[in-house]
Amino acid sequence: MRISVRFAAVLTVALLLILPARALAHSGKATMPMIGVRILSPAPGAVIHANTVRVRVAITHWQLSCAWAGKANKPGIGHYHILLDGGLVNMFCGSTGSVSLQNLAPGKHTILVVPADNDHNTMMYMKEAKIVTFRYRPTNPLPFIKPANLGKPRITITSPTNGQTVRGTFPVEVSARNFRLSCALYGKQNLKGYGHWHLNHDTMAGPMMGMGTMMGMSCANSFQASTVGLKPGKHTFFAILEDNQHAPMMPSVFGKVTVNVR
Repeated sequence: MRISVRFAAVLTVALLLILPARALAHSGKATMPMIGVRILSPAPGAVIHANTVRVRVAITHWQLSCAWAGKANKPGIGHYHILLDGGLVNMFCGSTGSVSLQNLAPGKHTILVVPADNDHNTMMYMKEAKIVTFRYRPTNPLPFIKPANLGKPRITITSPTNGQTVRGTFPVEVSARNFRLSCALYGKQNLKGYGHWHLNHDTMAGPMMGMGTMMGMSCANSFQASTVGLKPGKHTFFAILEDNQHAPMMPSVFGKVTVNVR
């Protein structure tokens, strides 16, 4: 299973910084039923002729909630991550997920499914993770996407606006310039000019490249955010440009807005 050197280094640092606190926070885990993870499809050894693979899972003893993503951890509540060949694709909160095989060479590949806490940490759940191998044999291969020289990237939040009041579920809309947003490249090799954006609340700092407060990621110009788990009052939201492997641009490129949560 391929795991980039950069990603492995980040995981090592995250483990050193988080694991002691995690062990304490999960001290009650032994008294809870073990999370059950099954990959229903693709079947082991399946041959995939399409350019996407549909992943179907069955997860028990784990309440799936994207609304809580990036918020305080809650026992028994979280989501799961899908990794393609060791590269994080996205977080998921339903029983199915679609993974693009864009820029993937034909041959043998792996899908890994692992539960994750609200802060996206998976360290405590690697024993529950499941992996399946499939073969990609495309009938109509996609042309590989190549790097693009687009100039200096920018992103701004166009909605909500500073001082606006939000409650429940609301759209966060952005405008990205000199940067091509792509879901198909989630978790793939980095390409100049391509990536996506993460939505964080209140901070961009912290372990795992700041993913602890990530409410979600998007390859479109909008994202449905939720105030679940946020205390009423002022909060700042950050739209952060990320490369395909979920690392922020260097130097950081982001837009922000401060709103009132009711």
